[in-house]
Amino acid sequence: MLLETIYYSFFNLICVLVLSLIVIALLIILFLRRANEKKKLEKMVQFQTKELDKRLKEALTELESTKSESRSKSAFYINISNEIMTILNSIVGFLVTALDGNTSQKTSDSLSNIRINTEKLMQIVNDIMDISKIESGEMSLKKNPFDMHELFAGCRTLVMPRAVEKGLLLHFYAEPSVGKKPVGDIARLRQVFVNLLFNAVKYTNSGMVKLVSDILSIDDKSITIHFEVKDSGVGMSPEQIANVFKPFSLVEKSYKNGATGLSLPITKSIIEMMGGTLSVDSTPGIGSRFSFDLTFDTIDVSMDEMLRERVSYKDVDKPLFDGDVLICEDNFMKQEVIREHLTSVGLKTNIAENGLIGIEMVKNRINKGEKLYDLIFMDMHMPVMDGLEAAVEIVKMGIKIPIVALTANIMVDDMDMYKTHGIVDCVSKPFTAQELWRCLLRHLPPVNKSGSQSESDTEIQESLEKYFVKANINKYDEICKCMEAGDIKQAHRLVYTLKGNAGQVGKNRLQSAAAAVEHQLADGTNSVTPDQMTALKNELDSALTEFQSLIDNN
Repeated sequence: MLLETIYYSFFNLICVLVLSLIVIALLIILFLRRANEKKKLEKMVQFQTKELDKRLKEALTELESTKSESRSKSAFYINISNEIMTILNSIVGFLVTALDGNTSQKTSDSLSNIRINTEKLMQIVNDIMDISKIESGEMSLKKNPFDMHELFAGCRTLVMPRAVEKGLLLHFYAEPSVGKKPVGDIARLRQVFVNLLFNAVKYTNSGMVKLVSDILSIDDKSITIHFEVKDSGVGMSPEQIANVFKPFSLVEKSYKNGATGLSLPITKSIIEMMGGTLSVDSTPGIGSRFSFDLTFDTIDVSMDEMLRERVSYKDVDKPLFDGDVLICEDNFMKQEVIREHLTSVGLKTNIAENGLIGIEMVKNRINKGEKLYDLIFMDMHMPVMDGLEAAVEIVKMGIKIPIVALTANIMVDDMDMYKTHGIVDCVSKPFTAQELWRCLLRHLPPVNKSGSQSESDTEIQESLEKYFVKANINKYDEICKCMEAGDIKQAHRLVYTLKGNAGQVGKNRLQSAAAAVEHQLADGTNSVTPDQMTALKNELDSALTEFQSLIDNN
């Protein structure tokens, strides 16, 4: 019995041990399986991670390649646009000098039309350059102190001819910041205002265009200003507003007029680069309002200094000089343009095709004991020897001849570098006659001829009045005949020309009467009222009678 009990206990123990071993074995198998699955999972994770990393690197490489390709394309557009601009600037320069000479009225009109269309083409090329710079990230902002009143005055001068042509009123107001001057990129800010103003004038047929600025806040170091351009034009619907900032988008078919649809997208991008946001409110038939706020750093300025600068920015009468100027410029067309400009104000010129030749020409005058040049214009980018190297060598000679840089790109850092190398001033290409005259007046004494300017103005005015009588003596009858024959396009062209002629001789009432008739013919249909035609006839007859009597008395 005892033995049986022992066997039974031993059997139970064996069973427990076997079961325990089985459980342990199962646990070990389960652990090993899980460990294996974990390793497999880890391998899968590692594989997927490597695959994801590989694909991410490929995507980044592809993105960088796309960006590089985009930058290359933008750089190509910028370079080719620069080449086109060089040619167009030369054409405009030649046209200006040709118009300044003795030409027949027919030739003068043709040259004026060529100039107008060339300048339009230049604007299109400029837009393409700007949008390419923005997309490639190459557009940068300068920081220079500027006068808001001077900036507004310059914009008004640019926009005024088109506004007068359409009989529109212009209102400009900049709230003064006494003792403070904002610091920013005046050239880009001017571009913003001019784009918005031209846009407003273009789409406004009657009423007013306004540009105003109000100071929102000011402290010791900064100023925040609210800008607003408002018009009483055709306005836009919400659908049109949604598309107005898209590149190459024109909000209405009637708005084509040769536009690229780039000016507003460029304007919006520049404002955003300056830290602002361009907003638009518009109602069809009522008008539009474009507004934005910008914050500028400021510098302190005395009232005397502000008044002096305000005077210096006024347009100057065409001066006359007596002196010799050396032009260091390798481009033949640019040589001729600046030569014509300088010759027209009485200066003698010599040309050097690169900096090395310029140095030799200066040395020759020194060695021969001849009179030194009174001024040197130095292009910064020339073959053989550039302008900066040449300027350094001329300064080393110990002679005091003002050297003025000619360059298409004027950056603040560049100007500082030029001054450290003996270059005292800079003229941006392309330059206007006013910009060149101001530069010359800073370095050369003018030769005054008392009364010559007023006499010239009188002669010009008399010539305009004679031409007006000759060109418009039968204009009203011609307009009526075209309207009767159904040739609305020709009638519109004749009224448009009359409107421009009236503006040139200061007949604002005639100009307004012509603008009203022109507007009624603009869509190709004759919507002119009898009262409008009567007003046009009366104002034209009055002007012709006045000018004819003046001509007869002379």
